[in-house]
Amino acid sequence: MPRSRVDNIWKVYHDEPQTVLVAAHRGAHRSVPENSLEAIDKAVEAGAHIVELDVRQTRDGVFILMHDKTIDRTTTGTGEVKDKTYDELKEEIRLTHQGKATAYPIPTLKEALLRAKDRILVDIDFKADGMQARFDAYEQIADLGVTDHVIFFLYDYTEMAALLAYDPRIKIMPRAYDAAQLDEIVRSGLTDIVHIDPSYYNDKLFRDISLHSPMRIWANALGTPDQEEAAGQGGYEKLFGHLSYVNVVQTDYPELMVGYIADVHERKPQQIN
Repeated sequence: MPRSRVDNIWKVYHDEPQTVLVAAHRGAHRSVPENSLEAIDKAVEAGAHIVELDVRQTRDGVFILMHDKTIDRTTTGTGEVKDKTYDELKEEIRLTHQGKATAYPIPTLKEALLRAKDRILVDIDFKADGMQARFDAYEQIADLGVTDHVIFFLYDYTEMAALLAYDPRIKIMPRAYDAAQLDEIVRSGLTDIVHIDPSYYNDKLFRDISLHSPMRIWANALGTPDQEEAAGQGGYEKLFGHLSYVNVVQTDYPELMVGYIADVHERKPQQIN
């Protein structure tokens, strides 16, 4: 059986730590709604390796893609996700883009995972409440046969052990809010990827990690770096100048980041098809 693009991304993930992987924040949403199926397609077209998607749960337990607690900002409707049934959202509500209504419905997690299958990794920013909701999402991921497509983001690294006990096949990415948490995550041996904050970054710390642990280091280009790069002000050069050991970067401009890494940055990745 031929290797899929996801297989090739994982190979680079594990075998080429010098290659920077690009994550499309809420999908590639410059021309289509964020957290839409079309934004997944655009992320693949841009050459991103990972698509970050936000997941919440409706009143009747359906997992959908939605960043905010309410649907006010990104759809034609109003109110909190947890107060809506999926049928209400499906029949009555459409996504908006730059404040204008589109024809796109709110996707389910299932639809998103099937859209991404074999094409791109999915970083799930899980915003539903409670550990049982996490277990339910894990079951859905397993039922769809895409456990090897998912990176599951955790705001609280202490949840790692429980989730891995439930299904050890799904890769977990915890966030380390300071150097002490980072040290605990690395020492745990429960993951090979961690989301860091630039506030405590220093080259010596991350050089030591890279020498002793096969750890992918994820950071964001969101905000100033993205905006400066889009304005031609060298935002990505500044970013990597400060965060030289980062090798997964989340961006609102995946096409710019992919182009920068391929054409400018000294750690040039191969094109992953």
